[in-house]
Amino acid sequence: MILSVYDFKEYSPYLLKVFGDKSQRKGLKSQAAKYIGCHSTFISQVLHGKVVLNLEQAEKLNHFLGHNDEESHYFLLLVQKARAGTKPLETYFQNQLTQILKNRQVLKKRVGKTEAIAGEDELRYYCSWQFAAIHVALSIPELASPEAISKRLGISMSQVRAILEFLVNTGLAKAKDLRSFEIGPKHIHLSSESPQVRNHHINWRNRAIQSIDNDVKNNMHYSSAVTLSREDVSKIKELLIENLSSMNKVIQQSKEEEIYGLNFDFFNLGKV
Repeated sequence: MILSVYDFKEYSPYLLKVFGDKSQRKGLKSQAAKYIGCHSTFISQVLHGKVVLNLEQAEKLNHFLGHNDEESHYFLLLVQKARAGTKPLETYFQNQLTQILKNRQVLKKRVGKTEAIAGEDELRYYCSWQFAAIHVALSIPELASPEAISKRLGISMSQVRAILEFLVNTGLAKAKDLRSFEIGPKHIHLSSESPQVRNHHINWRNRAIQSIDNDVKNNMHYSSAVTLSREDVSKIKELLIENLSSMNKVIQQSKEEEIYGLNFDFFNLGKV
């Protein structure tokens, strides 16, 4: 698991984890102290919560730890919360921290926004898994033709051609000639607020059920019922989103050769 500042509600425990065990800590403390212009003893006191960083030291520590802009902002808020001299001021900074964590739970803000197509076109695109499957299939060079797509995905030629026509008309695909297509200039991402999100999830889970029936050895299917604390529910959701973001980075850089479905399921089994 990659250590993340977002997993912490106070900055001292975070730094204690970052600086590692006692055998690792000494050298890193010396480097950090030199970087921010203080004695290594001061760093030890900070790690154990005996003294509080000032904002200038926190800003330098952000650079030392290699935080990006969002992580730096969160870290500075943690420091300001620790430095707050009144309860209302502490609450003020805590509310900002809470809002950041809520925003991170919104998948759209973690995965990234893409250009939307018209509402009626979105409705058709998400009526069946076949639209998205054929759409992404066009990124694989050997699947540029309707014949190749039909054979690989097991979709009738007439249906493939109808979907390709739709994709071209909406700008999601481009026709190089009558028998060759490629990904178009427009992109699509279904936001969590869209009324089509229910159909989208149902379509792909139905397709996953077909995959289970096919019993392909390279496929993976995992189902389980678990119990956990309310606090850990948020941690699991954060881990799933973090892993999805990491997987998306791999997918974006990966050569287009195969088409896979990717589903996440983590839900409350009780009445809510």
